[in-house]
Parts: sequence; C-alpha cells; structure tokens
Amino acid sequence: MSDKTKTNPRTDPLLRFHHAGDVTVKPGRKLGPRHLHDYELVYFPKSTRTLYTSADVTYAFDGPFALVTRPGETHNYLFDPAAPTRHLFVHFDLETDWIRSRYPKLLLEGAAPVSVADGSLIPQLMKQLLYSFHHRPPRWQPTAEMLLLTVMEEMESTLAPGSGNRDPEMMPPQITNALQYIEAHANETIEVDQLAKMAGWSHEHFTRTFQRHVGHSPKEWMTKRRIGLAAQLLLQRPDSIKQIARAAGFADEYYFHRLFRRMTGMTATEYRRKYGDPRLREMAPPDDWGRFYPLNHIFVLRSADEE
Repeated sequence: MSDKTKTNPRTDPLLRFHHAGDVTVKPGRKLGPRHLHDYELVYFPKSTRTLYTSADVTYAFDGPFALVTRPGETHNYLFDPAAPTRHLFVHFDLETDWIRSRYPKLLLEGAAPVSVADGSLIPQLMKQLLYSFHHRPPRWQPTAEMLLLTVMEEMESTLAPGSGNRDPEMMPPQITNALQYIEAHANETIEVDQLAKMAGWSHEHFTRTFQRHVGHSPKEWMTKRRIGLAAQLLLQRPDSIKQIARAAGFADEYYFHRLFRRMTGMTATEYRRKYGDPRLREMAPPDDWGRFYPLNHIFVLRSADEE
C-alpha cells in the first residue's frame, strides 16, 4: 500500500470542552433551577446530604455518585446543610453523533445518578482529567477526550441491567414539597404538624419518613436552614447582626448567637470576617488534593483548534 492510500489518524475533536472545576461549596447553598446549554458531568467524591432534583424526581446521595445533565434539562441542587460539599465537574459539547448512540442512558434518556463503588476508576480519571486541564501537556485535547469517554463508559456500563448499580433512594414527593416549603419560608415559624398536614400524613409518619430521607428531624432541618439563611445574609448584606438574626426568623438575638456558634464553630462576626470576601462567598476551604491542581478554581477551556 502506498503512502497516498494510508488513512490519516483522526485529528478532529470528539468533544468540545468549555470549563471545568473542583470546588467545595459551603453548607446549605442552593444552586438552581438550572437550564444549561451544554452537557455537565459532575462527580461527588464523598457521601453527602446534598439533594439533587431532575425531572421532578429528588435524589439523596448517601455515598459517592456521578451524574450527567443534558442541555436544557431542568435540575437543581440543595447542598448538604451541615458540611461543605466537594464536587468535580466538566462542561462539554459533542462534536459527533456516534457518542450519543454509544451512551444512550447518559446522553439521550437522562439517567439517574450513578453510584461510584469501591474500586471504580472514576475518582482517578476525574482527578487526571482536571490535572490535564490545568497543565495542558502536549495533545491534552485527545487525552482529555479519552479520560472523559472512559468515565462515561464506566457510568453507562453501571446503568446496564443486572449491573448491580445502587440507585440513590428516590425521595417521596411529600418530603420534596416539605423541603421546598421550608426553603421558601425559612424565616417564618413553621410547625411540624403543619408540614404533616400538607403531606396528608400523620405527625409520626411524616417525622419518620423525613428523618429517613433527609437525615435530620424536621425541627433540626428547619433550624439548620434558618442558620444557613443567616450565614448567607451575613455575606450578602451590611446589616447588623441583630438585623440579620431577625431577617432569618430569630426573635431572640442571644439565642441566635448561641445557636450560630454551636452550629458553625464561630460567632456571626467571625463568620462574616472570615468568609466576607465576595470572590469566595460560595467556596469552602479546600482539602489536600490541591497539590495536583488549584482547588476552588474554574478552568476555562478551549479545544486545540481554538488556540
């Protein structure tokens, strides 16, 4: 065979990367509803009480999970109210249709989040993917494509019938509605009986079901959300601590001070001083993965043909 008849290696990209990151969000943050223009792959490396809602179905993560959201798919996150939530993400578009047909559950059907089991390659692949985005070695684009496609290959295989994938437990709509009501009325007095009546359940059944799915009793959750609201207001408003306490639904300022310190480990004044930088309002302190690439950082990406 002559050189003229040899097939040239593929040079066109399979994926177009937009941006990526590895960030840790402070407790109680809410993200959404969102409608993205591209695909987003998200990996939660640790068990978290984060609630993820897509297509009117809410999932509670009780272990490491990965998920893909599609362009135009409505979804939202309510991050763990008690602990920082770390997640790695990549935004991308497809440059060829065969990828959709290869991963139909992830990219066409809108699959539920996938449990990342012990021994999975996904943690190392995601870390290596972001490492490539940061250092941009030669041929970083095809390397990043291979890594991301390998992640999706494992996720699609996990979703296959008989794979043993452990789906995150679906949350009953009555609990989802109660959470949304609490979120919208966090600064008001809400009684558990009121929530139970809205759900059409007895006080006992509502409390047991709420505890099982959320990990906190209704009263504990309402207190956490009110403190979370106060923490958010401390960073967003220049008001006095007394005004912030009242805006978050606390009539007793001294009770607010005791509760805030007990739940956050610092006073409201210390919290505002520590996290008041507007560039860091959504971020929490990073962990030791920072030795591989910058954490709490967004990598803005361009494909090789755009550089």
